[in-house]
Amino acid sequence: MNAARISAVALTGAAALGLAAPVASAQVAPNPVTAGQRVNISDDRQCDTARGAKAASTLFGAVALRPGTRGMAADATVAEGATPGRYKVTIECGPGGARFTETVTVRSGSVHGVNSTQAAGGLALLVLAGGAAYLLRRTVSPRF
Repeated sequence: MNAARISAVALTGAAALGLAAPVASAQVAPNPVTAGQRVNISDDRQCDTARGAKAASTLFGAVALRPGTRGMAADATVAEGATPGRYKVTIECGPGGARFTETVTVRSGSVHGVNSTQAAGGLALLVLAGGAAYLLRRTVSPRF
């Protein structure tokens, strides 16, 4: 197998693994964050809007979630004194209902990173570019 075929197979496999990854039930964006930064918390449509939901964390206290476009959601501000580390955010669907958690990383300074949507888009572009290079190489190669 030549290098182009190996690259195409490897990129396709990586794309399949990325798409098969489980989706978190509790979502906090952006992640990672810095102290004092505003975050959006969402239940990813896991909770019944009639029963309500709340999110709680040592980063911002307790916050009531309201119905929105991505299910139950709210904005909160990370505490100014939050030290760098990993913190749990727990969403509870109604009183005594299902609970979902997400781990949020607090970093010092400003955060410049890539979220999961951007990473998936970049991976898709990489797979397309590898496939195009493979096809171009096959059609341009001289045949003897």
